[in-house]
Amino acid sequence: MDLTLKIVVISLVVLVLFLGKLVYDRRRDEKRLMRYLNRTWGVPADRDYNEETMQAIAYFFEMTREEQDIDDITWNDLNLDQVYPLLNHTRTSMGEEYLYALLRKPIADRKEMEERERLIQCFLDKPEETLRLQKALVEIGKLMRMSVYRHLQMVHDLPDAKRYRHILSLAAMVLCIPLCLVWPEVMVPFGAILMACNIISYYQSKAELDPCIRLFSFIVRMVKQCENVSSVQIAGLEQYQEELLQLTGCFRKFCRGSNLVAGGKAMGGDLLDSLMDYVRMLFHIDLIKIGTMRIEIQKYQKELFRMYEIIGYVDSMLSVASYRTMEQGQYCVPEFVEQGKILLETEQIRHPLLKEGVKNSLCAQQSVLLTGSNASGKSTFLKTVAINAILAQTLHTVLAQRYRSSMFQITSSMALRDDIMEQESYYMVEIKSLKRILDKSQTSKLPILCFIDEVLRGTNTVERIASSSQILRVLAQEGNLCFAATHDIELTYLLEQEYANYHFEEQITENDVCFDYRLHPGRTNSRNAIRLLQMLGYDSSVIHSAEDMVQHFLDTGKWQ
Repeated sequence: MDLTLKIVVISLVVLVLFLGKLVYDRRRDEKRLMRYLNRTWGVPADRDYNEETMQAIAYFFEMTREEQDIDDITWNDLNLDQVYPLLNHTRTSMGEEYLYALLRKPIADRKEMEERERLIQCFLDKPEETLRLQKALVEIGKLMRMSVYRHLQMVHDLPDAKRYRHILSLAAMVLCIPLCLVWPEVMVPFGAILMACNIISYYQSKAELDPCIRLFSFIVRMVKQCENVSSVQIAGLEQYQEELLQLTGCFRKFCRGSNLVAGGKAMGGDLLDSLMDYVRMLFHIDLIKIGTMRIEIQKYQKELFRMYEIIGYVDSMLSVASYRTMEQGQYCVPEFVEQGKILLETEQIRHPLLKEGVKNSLCAQQSVLLTGSNASGKSTFLKTVAINAILAQTLHTVLAQRYRSSMFQITSSMALRDDIMEQESYYMVEIKSLKRILDKSQTSKLPILCFIDEVLRGTNTVERIASSSQILRVLAQEGNLCFAATHDIELTYLLEQEYANYHFEEQITENDVCFDYRLHPGRTNSRNAIRLLQMLGYDSSVIHSAEDMVQHFLDTGKWQ
């Protein structure tokens, strides 16, 4: 065997081994990905929810915020920044941004609710197809600290690529090469100067166009994976897949030759890419392509946002299916009664953050007044009902054995505090918060479902009872459903025509106070504030004097 044949054989063997290694690595990576997807189904997304991340996730909602959405006061009252990570099982940044927006946009559209439920059940009923869909979605990936929606909005503000200047640089180099062969004594020095000028202008321009490069790389990957999502055979998803195919068709010219824009890996050991870096520097082919891509993407920004919405919607419904798998046997699908009827009926409802929390049942056809001693569970119950009401009208999923209700606009006034920056007292913050609920009750097309904890606690007893009784009466008489917690037993008598009374109670022993956290009908008849002082070791003279004053007031109606 001569030397040439040996070289050919060795080259073929190396090529076969190289291709075999590529196939092996691809299959190995795919198996790893499938194991990861199976392992993380029914598990919240592994995310660092710091302030920067949450701002990025919330950006899409902030850009699409409407009057009837869950406002910031209600969101913070209910600690929904802590609930959201439990619900976030998404595979893409678009999905988690869209899921966040869904949670803040309760709807009353039955057809849309039915469509959400159809998709969720579709994913639950077809695990193999759902796995392939997740594979396509996870390839899109997540941006670490930047909103995809904000990223896509950058299309408006992309810097001018000055494409024609780079075309001239390309033409000059192309003409210079043959002229160097014909007229070397003049053109070789000129070519060296031209090369230096092209390299310098290349790096200057590339620094300016770096936002374009990062954005276009993401969009190309997004378009490619949208095509993969469209190719997954999953019955029930056809209408979304067909629309995605139509949308991705608009970006064929944008994506064609997009690999020219890649690069910058000269130190990574990839010989071909290293050679291409020099070609890019001398001929500016990637900068010319960026200019073409910029023109194309600005033609189809509307289609780009529609792709974002479809992927976000599908991924968020996939996330709900995964969440239901995690809460297997602990959730129900809500039932909604006809408009005009005020009802909230639930059995064995629980808080999403309290896996082993006490479950309560309630049938409210009128507003509810909650009484009970400190730490007995009033605030937690209000939050439990409020959060599940939001989940019912957003994710069509409730953590209860059964849930029937009207469709509401949901709001609250609970975890308030004074505002030092605005120089507002607690009372001012509180009455402003309550005023916004009253205003909503006047303008909302839906009945208001509101949750109020300790009405007007920021002022004196006499005026608090007088004012809060009138505010609560107005809220109940407007055809709304109000859940209010109070320590003022007087309100249970003043409002017994408008509000049903419920309470939480405790068992008091010599050295302890035990709470069962269960909802009971009627008003409370117990107090534990002084007993808690005693348990914490306050001086006995303080305890006995306080008890004597309470007893004197109960006997005479006057303070001693």
